[in-house]
Amino acid sequence: MIKQGACSVTERKIKTSVATRMAETMKSYGVRFVFGIPGNDVLELIRACEAQDIRFILAKSEPSAGFMADAVAQLTGDPAACIFALGPGVVNGATGVAGALMERTPVIILGGEMAANRRGLYTHQVFDHVALMAPISKMAAELNPERASQQMAKALDVAMCEPRGPVFLNCPADATRAEAEETKTYTSTPQQLGVASDAACADARNALTKAKKPLALIGLGALRPGVPEPVKQFLENWQLPFLTTFKAKGVVSERHALSLGALGLSPIVDELTLDLVAQADHLTLIGFDPIELRDAWINAWGPDTPCITLDWATQTNRMFPPGQQIIGDLPINLHAIAQDASPATTWPGETLEAYRAATATIVMPRTPKSGVSPAALFAAVNEHLDDDTICTADVGAHRILACHALKCTMPNQLLQSNGLCSMGYAIPAAVAASLAEPDKRLVALLGDGSALMSLGELAVVAEHDLPITVVVLNDDALTLIELKQTKLQVETGSVRFKSPNFMEVAKGFGIEAVRATTNESFKKAYEQSRTAKGPLLIEAVCDPSEYWDQM
Repeated sequence: MIKQGACSVTERKIKTSVATRMAETMKSYGVRFVFGIPGNDVLELIRACEAQDIRFILAKSEPSAGFMADAVAQLTGDPAACIFALGPGVVNGATGVAGALMERTPVIILGGEMAANRRGLYTHQVFDHVALMAPISKMAAELNPERASQQMAKALDVAMCEPRGPVFLNCPADATRAEAEETKTYTSTPQQLGVASDAACADARNALTKAKKPLALIGLGALRPGVPEPVKQFLENWQLPFLTTFKAKGVVSERHALSLGALGLSPIVDELTLDLVAQADHLTLIGFDPIELRDAWINAWGPDTPCITLDWATQTNRMFPPGQQIIGDLPINLHAIAQDASPATTWPGETLEAYRAATATIVMPRTPKSGVSPAALFAAVNEHLDDDTICTADVGAHRILACHALKCTMPNQLLQSNGLCSMGYAIPAAVAASLAEPDKRLVALLGDGSALMSLGELAVVAEHDLPITVVVLNDDALTLIELKQTKLQVETGSVRFKSPNFMEVAKGFGIEAVRATTNESFKKAYEQSRTAKGPLLIEAVCDPSEYWDQM
C-alpha cells in the first residue's frame, strides 16, 4: 500500500498487451496504415495499432485490403500491414499476399487464430494458416507471445530484405490479449548493402565505352526511393536509350529524349521490342525483374551479348543471361559507373525513331462507328497526366494498352498488379494511394470485369470522400480472354456477360457519375473530373475491336 495523506491507494501495475508491443514495433519500422476486416480474434490487434496512430482502414474484402497495403508500400517504400480474421479472412486474403510477393512489396500480415486452449479439439473455421501462407510469403510463422516484439522485428526485417515481400504471423487471440513479458521495443537497423569494387566499375565502364548500340532495360527494382535520380544521371551520362517494364514506367520520365516506352506484355509491341534488343550490342539491366515479362522473353538474348545487371540482389532466375552482375546499393553503384562516362553511341537515328513511330501507330486513337475508342480514352487521360495525378490500372486488355499509351513523368504514377496480374486491383489501390498521397488526384482505370470484382470498395471511396476518378471501360466481356481465344484459334465463349449500369451503381454509393458513349463525350467528362472535389465515376461504353490490332 502507498499512503497519500489520509487516503490509501493500492499500487497498480499498468499492463501492456502483447498486441501493443507488436504495434509499437510496427510503428518504429514506419508502418502507417493497416487494412483489413475485423473478427473477434483480431480486435486487440486492431485496437493496439490504432493506439499507436497506425490508421486502420476497413476494406470491404480481404483481397482488396492486400492490394491497398501493396499500393501504400510501393508508394512510400515503407512496410504496410493487413489484419485478417481467422479462417475465411485469412484464406480470402491469400490473393493480396501472393500479389505482394510477386510485386516485391513489404507487407506484414497478421492472421487471427483461435485461443490455444481450444486447439486440437475445436474445428469450426479451422485450418493450417501457416501452411497456406508459406508458399506465397517470405516468412510464415506462429506468433511467439513471449518474444512477440522481437519476432515482429524479425518479420519486418525479412519483409524489407532483398527481394522484398510479404510476411505472415499467425496470432492466437489469447496470445495477443495477454500481458507482454517484453519491455523492449525493437527498431529497424539499416542494411549495409554492398558497394561495387573499383575493378568491377572499371569493367562495366569499359564495356559501355565499346558499345555502339547500347540499350538499357529498367524494372521495378529502380522504383525505390532515392533510385530514380541516379538512374536518370546514369542514362544521360552514357546516353543510353531505355525501355521500362510496366511497373517501372516513370522511373525516368517517358517524355525524356532517351525513352523508348514500355515492354513486357503486348505480343505485338514486344515483337518490335525483341527485334530492337536483338540489334543491341550491349544491354544494361537496372532492377530488371523478369517476373513482369511474358514467356517470349525467355532467352531473349544469348550468352555472347555483352550485359551488365545492376540490382539489389543476385539474379538467379536464369530466364536470360544476366552478364556481369553488380549487386548491392543500387544508387551508389549507378553513381560510380556513371562517372567518367565516355559513350560511343552510334544507333542510327532512324532506327530508334522508326521504333517509336511503330509503337505509336499501334496505340493511336481510333474513331469507332459507335462507342468510345479505348486508345482515344487513354489519349485524353494522358493529355492531363501531370505530377498531381496518380493512376491505377486493373488487369485486362485496357491495361496493356494504357501502359503503352500513357506517358508517365514520375515514379509510381501508374500503380498496377503486374507480377501476379490480379483483377480487382485498381479501386483498392486508388483508395490506398489517395490516403497516402492526399494532395493527389487519383484515376482508377478498370474494365467491367474488374469492376464487378471490386465494386464494394466504392463504399470506402464514398465513406472517406476521396478525390478519385473511377473510369470503367464497359464492353460487356472479358475481352483479353476473348482476344486470346481468337489468337489461339479456339472457339470463343464463356467471356460475354451483361454489365450493370455502372453509373447508377455509383450513384447508389452516393458517388457522382456520368456515362460516355463517344470519344468527345468521354474527353469532356474526364476534363470536368479534373476539378471535382470528391469522387466521380465515368462509365465509358467502349468499342473493343481495336484491341485485336494492339495486342
